[in-house]
Amino acid sequence: MARQMRKIYNQIPPGSRNDPVAAAKSYSELLFEPGGFRRTEILGERRLIKKNFNIGLQDEIGNFEQLTKRAVLVSDTLLLSHGPHAPYCPVGVKSQTDDTTDFDTGRPQQGTTRTVHYGIHCPDMTALGTWLLEAEPIIRAGLAWYLPSYTARWEFTGAATSSYPPSRVSAVDYIIRGGRLIDPSESKPVKDRLVRPVLEIDLPFIDGVTMGDFSKITIDEFDSYKGFRGFLRTSFLSMGDALNSEQSQLELTKLRLEIEDQVSAMESDLRTAKRKRALGAASATVASTAALLIAVEGSVMERVLTTLGLTTAGTFWGAIKDRVENGPRAIENGKWYYVWVLSRKANSL
Repeated sequence: MARQMRKIYNQIPPGSRNDPVAAAKSYSELLFEPGGFRRTEILGERRLIKKNFNIGLQDEIGNFEQLTKRAVLVSDTLLLSHGPHAPYCPVGVKSQTDDTTDFDTGRPQQGTTRTVHYGIHCPDMTALGTWLLEAEPIIRAGLAWYLPSYTARWEFTGAATSSYPPSRVSAVDYIIRGGRLIDPSESKPVKDRLVRPVLEIDLPFIDGVTMGDFSKITIDEFDSYKGFRGFLRTSFLSMGDALNSEQSQLELTKLRLEIEDQVSAMESDLRTAKRKRALGAASATVASTAALLIAVEGSVMERVLTTLGLTTAGTFWGAIKDRVENGPRAIENGKWYYVWVLSRKANSL
């Protein structure tokens, strides 16, 4: 999936990146295959259907930014669609001529020309194009993608015009209509315990971040993001039946407070780590000086070690190694660093 998305983005004309509508049309043209609108599978859609952590959401209104920033926190791959009932927007025209052979003479002759006029169902092409451009990092990485619902009309030379109904995205798990989450199949208990709470819980650290910043931070801090994603999945799945009872809001509030506490603790840990790194740098300077001194006179080195509260050269170098290894980089690999970066970005806006 990631390879397919990278290939598509690489083919979008550079000029389209300054025009959201042009970007949306280019993306839709690159996904479209004549005849594809009559099939339920488009570009590997079938592979997304059966996996618990792949989530398909259809929103006819199209507020993809909020959906993306939340659902990506619990999904492996997020598929978004506007569905076949959204307004129709023309996208392009493709023609193909089928040459035939005269059976009497064996000579080629002009065949039937087929022209297809096609478009997608989208309530706002500008909003879609803006989302496609800002979410490019996570789409290229395979964390999210957009699958249009197409409608096409075929014209044949010397024959009647044929029209086909809009295509339906079969990998959709939930339909968002009128602010309500509808499960068309009601047969995905694992996804249900992930999607409903992540759309309900109050998460200020993403609500104040732009789609572009969210995408970039998610890829830049990918290891930390995966750790936090695992934490959220485990937390939501462990809530069990509480999500279907009056205790659901209480459980989600407790989880939100835990996240806030961990972000505050991360702030403290980073300050401590930075102090250690500064101390480590200072100690390294002392070490260099000490190495020169010991080359001159061993007794001088002994006085240096005593001043630092160490007994041998081995403990001296061990202390420096400990200060360096416990610096900010070790903390940045943890699951809370990703949330802290997002929170810091949200507070700076």
